[in-house]
Amino acid sequence: MTSKRIASSIQLDGLSNLPDVILITIISYLSFKECLRTSVLAKRWRYLCRETRNIAFKESEYVDHSVSDKLSKRISFVHYMRQWISRYHGRYIETLEINFSIPSGFVAEIQSLIEFAVSRQVKNLVLDFTDPSWISNSWASRYDHVVVQLPVCVYSLTTLESLKIYSCGFDPSKFSNSRLPRKLSIGWIKLPEVDCLLSNSPTLKSLSLDYCWGVEIKNIAGDMKEFVFDRCDFSSFMACSFDLPNVEIFKYSGQILSFDVKRMNMSIKDVYLDFTAEGEYDKRNQRTKLEGSVLSAFLNNLQGARTLSVCPYLLQTIQECEDPLDLLRPMETQHLVLRTRLHVTEFKGIRLLLDNCPNLETLTFDIFNRSIFSYNKSYYGVGPRSYWKKNLTYKSLPKTLKVVVVRNFSGRFGELNVLKFLIQSGRGRWPGREHGPMLERVELYMRRSMAESQKELADDGAAMLQSISGHVQIIVHDP
Repeated sequence: MTSKRIASSIQLDGLSNLPDVILITIISYLSFKECLRTSVLAKRWRYLCRETRNIAFKESEYVDHSVSDKLSKRISFVHYMRQWISRYHGRYIETLEINFSIPSGFVAEIQSLIEFAVSRQVKNLVLDFTDPSWISNSWASRYDHVVVQLPVCVYSLTTLESLKIYSCGFDPSKFSNSRLPRKLSIGWIKLPEVDCLLSNSPTLKSLSLDYCWGVEIKNIAGDMKEFVFDRCDFSSFMACSFDLPNVEIFKYSGQILSFDVKRMNMSIKDVYLDFTAEGEYDKRNQRTKLEGSVLSAFLNNLQGARTLSVCPYLLQTIQECEDPLDLLRPMETQHLVLRTRLHVTEFKGIRLLLDNCPNLETLTFDIFNRSIFSYNKSYYGVGPRSYWKKNLTYKSLPKTLKVVVVRNFSGRFGELNVLKFLIQSGRGRWPGREHGPMLERVELYMRRSMAESQKELADDGAAMLQSISGHVQIIVHDP
């Protein structure tokens, strides 16, 4: 519901006749910006926004960083925040969000805002002091100076349910067993003492570590339902164990470690793995063989995943696993997401996953952008056309496969080659198709921002697939 809809509701259904407590509840569901706009709807509404339970101060909405006099704008923004809080009438705050890049010179004001939210028993606290120019943790680590420290009063706040702190210093040892929030997100900071935090976390249900550096963590354990590790850097090569018997969402994006899985939920809903931080895969060597064994063993410990998303690096390395104990085993996956460049170095890894997902219902190709010429290159004598013809038949595909989705479709040779095989096997090109999949539809999501010639190529490719589809439905989604 927007402020315009509220305005029409005032005239149509007598919304303004409701008591203030109901109106405050309603406007608290609006974004903070929309909530403020309700103050102009009518005289009675002028001060209701002063009691909204969700407050968000975002520097980007008040300060234009392209102007020369940015400092005066930042000073004005801080003054606005303090003035707004001084006129706040509410007794409780659900959410306070402060997005203010590197607030040097304004530490006292920021801490007073946080302390005010604590005095109103805030439930969700978001503190983001990152610089918009940071594009990776390596950029942020050059700065390596935290301006704001989490006030002491936050550690003992019993109402706190969710805490997000980006580029904000804190002391993990100050969180007691009964004080840690259910959801904790930490990012853009040096983080050498995570084990201390996790040892005090029986109430923690969701943990997210984003773009941290100098990370030292040996054991991730607890009753968590969600664990996210996003592009953090370890201080050195480490072994990390996982003991997460109840986790439902597991997302790991970063370096390959020596993974030791003690316990993992065998009915895990969503697993996302991204090892592109390892760089470009070049050719087979001793290192990639070892990594192939490590990643295959890791996948075997995540075999209960209902949705599995993998990256090109994993597709390239799992084919090199030579340890019989670590060879890929059948998984329970129903939706497989292949984030791929469709390079020939990935084909065997794709086949390994298809062979080991007997319950697969949906197969998604999320295609990375790459040179048009690289689709036709061979690798160790294997070309894209010959591989799919010689190494896969309709019997190679899961019998349960119903839907194929292609994201960033551009109609290039590598994409069409794979899709032709999937469609022809699904529509019964070969005799005895009753032993193969019964594909129902293929959905093509066109790549955004294509040149006119590229768009024509994509349209021609989609038309060709429709001409051979038979009973398989081809659905094209334009951006």
